[in-house]
Amino acid sequence: MLGRTNPTFRQVLRRLENEWDDYKRALRLEDQKHFENLFKKADRNADAASHMNHFEPFNSFLLSVILEQEKELHEIRSACE
Repeated sequence: MLGRTNPTFRQVLRRLENEWDDYKRALRLEDQKHFENLFKKADRNADAASHMNHFEPFNSFLLSVILEQEKELHEIRSACE
């Protein structure tokens, strides 16, 4: 039986979040929630990011967050029109 050789992108996200835990703890309390929201945004695109199987998963994380922020900006702009 062949198993999965690479972790899922969601597993990679959890690892990245753990790696940045010291940074998060150093943030002001009100900023820690925003930090957590970045990982929630990236998780929304985990299926697409997993197809990349990128050797540098932080790039997929960043693009996933940027995509979610772009969608939010589009909604705000559309509401203001």
